Amino acid sequence: MYYFIYGTTDLAENLLYLLLKDNIEIAGFVVERKYITDEFKAISFKDEIRKLPVIPFEEMEEYYKKEEIAIYLCIGYTNMNRARREKFKEIKKRGYRIENYIHRTACVETDKLGEGNLIFEQAYVGMYAELGNGNIVYPRALIAHHTKIGDFNYFAISASVAGHVIISDENFFGNNATTKDKIVIGSGNLIGANSYVQRDLSDENVIVPMQSVILENKKPTDFM
Repeated sequence: MYYFIYGTTDLAENLLYLLLKDNIEIAGFVVERKYITDEFKAISFKDEIRKLPVIPFEEMEEYYKKEEIAIYLCIGYTNMNRARREKFKEIKKRGYRIENYIHRTACVETDKLGEGNLIFEQAYVGMYAELGNGNIVYPRALIAHHTKIGDFNYFAISASVAGHVIISDENFFGNNATTKDKIVIGSGNLIGANSYVQRDLSDENVIVPMQSVILENKKPTDFM
């Protein structure tokens, strides 16, 4: 099996670094030909420069057999995660395998995972939880017990979803965003950093916390 990373952004670089640390060999990056500016992408790993080929997505089967191709899907929250959904569908249509990634320090207590999920360092997914396809769970994010997550959601660093929550598709949870337990959240919601969701949400809401302010004409030593 040949393993590839779809994408060349920071997310793709970060995942490559972690995969190399786990001794998982990656054959290269893939994107559409129109986005390729160089035949190779160089990254730094353990004081070495690694150069991996960037292969046109449309031409993969000119180099490899379809059944030998496995892809880590590294598209972030572009267009509220819809870009990731569309590429997932295209990869599946071509018959390629889409890999889950679970970091060795993540604690995942459920086996009910779809395809194409990326679960990063020290993330937690609790007992009897369920994840669909293409979700990104960033470091130290928490998804508690008996919670059901749909497809193509994005949980930023230290986002926290309580138990018995139902979340649909294509939602964005910012850093430290938090939910109450036993609520239902629809699709396409943007839940900003430090927000607290305490009741059910329909689709396509924007939730933000009270804004922090800079105190004018004050110095830290006025308080400490």
